Amino acid sequence: MLLINNLGNLMKNLLIITPHMSTGGCPQIVLKKVQLLRKYYNIKVIEYNCIAWTFVVQRNEVSNILGNDFVTLWDSNKEYDLFNVIENFSPDYIMIEELSETFMSNKVMQRLYDKNRKYKIFETTHSSHTQPTWKRFFPDKFIFVAPYSVEMFKDLGVPMDLIEYPINFQEPQKDFYTNLLGLNPEYKHVINIGLFTPGKNQGYAFEIAKLLQDYKIQFHFLGNQASNFVNYWKPLMESKTDNCLVWGERNDVNSFIQASDLHLFTSNLELNPLSVKESLEYSIPTMIFNLNTYMGKYDETKNIHFLTGSPLKDSNKLIEILGL
Repeated sequence: MLLINNLGNLMKNLLIITPHMSTGGCPQIVLKKVQLLRKYYNIKVIEYNCIAWTFVVQRNEVSNILGNDFVTLWDSNKEYDLFNVIENFSPDYIMIEELSETFMSNKVMQRLYDKNRKYKIFETTHSSHTQPTWKRFFPDKFIFVAPYSVEMFKDLGVPMDLIEYPINFQEPQKDFYTNLLGLNPEYKHVINIGLFTPGKNQGYAFEIAKLLQDYKIQFHFLGNQASNFVNYWKPLMESKTDNCLVWGERNDVNSFIQASDLHLFTSNLELNPLSVKESLEYSIPTMIFNLNTYMGKYDETKNIHFLTGSPLKDSNKLIEILGL
């Protein structure tokens, strides 16, 4: 709730500008902001680019909540439509969900960051790739989602806050969701969540699964297989073992988390992944690589187990955690 305290009085106008709303961490945080803050602010969300009409779980949820207050900008009139919304809505605050330099034109940024603007601009990043040297137009404040970003941008001289995605601890309804999803209760169920990309590194999970074919373990892969990553995921699909079930993109990931016995998160490129937080909400044992971008965050966290990079060692650890 720090964002509420920092932004000020109730029921002012908050405009959220997101580079896209295709399924992922950034759109999930936009959705969470809309859910948490709409009681305190009049909110509009602008989707700056509509990348595709597929893989839009969070986009659909935000659109259902906001109705006409969810606006997509189209290439033919992007600048005109953006400033038309700003003029008509008169926002008190604009929250930009990624460094503006990564998705806006120079002309748009010059107008948006005009020194005589009547609104305050808050900005964040959801990527571990972003660099302070990219910034040419500066917000009134950064509101980062990860300690790593705070460390990276601390020397820019811009005020900043850290507001991480919330973890609400609760008891999983394992039996209910196991039955609802039609999973075999005689097996242990391991989930892997994320878009099929080299960064998410599902190939490593498939390697572990291949070593564990003789055990009563089913591996469930939740995440879309976008056409621009077909060279990565197609070979995996052609060689996967029978203990691997690929579900594609789902709007009921939470159900799978509650039905699971372990979350195998093999990603090797992350900032502050939401799926790890979501599994920790239900105290699900979670295996991750201890990336430098986590800055030691999970070193002493209960239910976190670190992967070693050795499929044999990690498969043995997985068996140990599952009690097999």
